[in-house]
Amino acid sequence: MVAGGSQTRRRVGSAALAMAVSLLILGCGKGGDQTAQQSAAPPAAAPASPQSAQAPAAAPAQSAIPLVDSRGNLVPGMPSAAPAAAGGDLVWTVPPSWIEEPPASSMRKAQYSLPAAPGDPEAGQCAVFYFGVGQGGDIQGNVDRWAAQFADAAGGHPAPTVTEGTVGGRKVMKVTTEGTYTPSPMMGGDLTPRPGQMLLGAIVEGPDSNWFFKCTGPKKTVESHRKEFDALINSVRSR
Repeated sequence: MVAGGSQTRRRVGSAALAMAVSLLILGCGKGGDQTAQQSAAPPAAAPASPQSAQAPAAAPAQSAIPLVDSRGNLVPGMPSAAPAAAGGDLVWTVPPSWIEEPPASSMRKAQYSLPAAPGDPEAGQCAVFYFGVGQGGDIQGNVDRWAAQFADAAGGHPAPTVTEGTVGGRKVMKVTTEGTYTPSPMMGGDLTPRPGQMLLGAIVEGPDSNWFFKCTGPKKTVESHRKEFDALINSVRSR
């Protein structure tokens, strides 16, 4: 009886040990499968933020206004400029025969030489003046000043011929006079009185101040350029 009981206990112990080993193996196999599945799974992508999901807004197109010279022509190779604000420059079309010169003073926006007519000793000159915002004086004061620079044979100041009109919606006053011309000291240069001279002038209303177009020279020469002067004034426009 004792020997049989011992054998029975050994069989029960062996069975229990075998069951424990089986459970241990099964447990290890299950954990290995989970580890393999976790390592094989791709990493989850980070959620996109609202800002990164939106495409960057395109920069607004900027208006490019090409630079132009006093003739109103495009200046090649020059960078673009912002549109002129109130009080921007005026431009005009220069007659082909007129020769552009460097302005003799900072008050002159442009200066041209007018080829001499046959028989005249010298060329004429046309200067364009702009003195700044609100500067330059009133129209009538400038007409009187131009007239005072000319003298007749008796030494008086001949009354100028004045006509009024409009160009492109701007008021324009044209002035014509002749006689012995003495340039203003403010303009510099030779101040010697010159007989037999003529003036063609125009005062154009600008965006913020008046512009002054003044042509002087020997009478025949200036008279020969009258049509060209009128054409220039008629071409005045905003930049």
